[in-house]
Amino acid sequence: MTLNELLEIGDEVVFKVDPEARHWTNIYDNVPDGTKGVVCRIHDAIMYYGRTRVLVHAPGVYHTKGGTTILLPDGRLIPGNYSVTMTDQVEERRRDGLRRDKRGVFQETYIRLGDLPPTPFWEEDKVLVHRHDGDVELVVKGISYHQLHERNEDGSPCNAYEVHHADGWQTGASADMMELIERGNVWKYHHGEPLSFESLAEEVAFFTTIGRTEEVRNPESELYDWTLEQALQAIKDGIGHGFTNGMIPFANVGRISVKRFQDENLGCRVAAETLRGFNVAA
Repeated sequence: MTLNELLEIGDEVVFKVDPEARHWTNIYDNVPDGTKGVVCRIHDAIMYYGRTRVLVHAPGVYHTKGGTTILLPDGRLIPGNYSVTMTDQVEERRRDGLRRDKRGVFQETYIRLGDLPPTPFWEEDKVLVHRHDGDVELVVKGISYHQLHERNEDGSPCNAYEVHHADGWQTGASADMMELIERGNVWKYHHGEPLSFESLAEEVAFFTTIGRTEEVRNPESELYDWTLEQALQAIKDGIGHGFTNGMIPFANVGRISVKRFQDENLGCRVAAETLRGFNVAA
């Protein structure tokens, strides 16, 4: 749950500050745990979701609730952040319950404001970057949209583009440092042009990063966790097309996730290759 989603102007809250936060900032030096205050401001948060590394939100600009400012009885204004809870715990639980779906998952509010701002370069474009040590050919991997129009102290544009070299290193660049060499598959996909891949693995990675997959629930548990045997059987039965095997963050525990591709043709090719790799008859 994100408490900021539940808070409203006028709510009374009480501070309970994480010791780690007290260690790294002096904001709460004179705000002992148990201090009460009133929510007097809820900040706007503008989020940019790009065309790659798509998880939940389609590419675009979104509004959501940001942090809160708390008015203390002595007149001070203190950030609430993640350091407050509602005094009225019954009301907090009521609001929380209203925001959860039938599976108990908390639904945050994101309002789509519009498309991403126009940029001369897109993710996966091949570019020539003019550096102080010479020109180098790199690939755009990410765009920091909120920095597109920001300037450094010397007046130069901020490095809003994350660019990668084939050898593995990466750096930042601004648009005035770059020249387009070749459009990448992201631009081609969104403009209806033919895509090109050197391997099935590259094709899979591309459609995964632009969010054209969905995670499949295990029908035996209604959860997203699978054993290897269950995952292979699900692929054989046509429930999924492939699976990933990763670590749960901070838990040091492995987790198998079964995926389906929105492109059925690609999904069938992935399924066949996966079963072949594990010597499972289709």
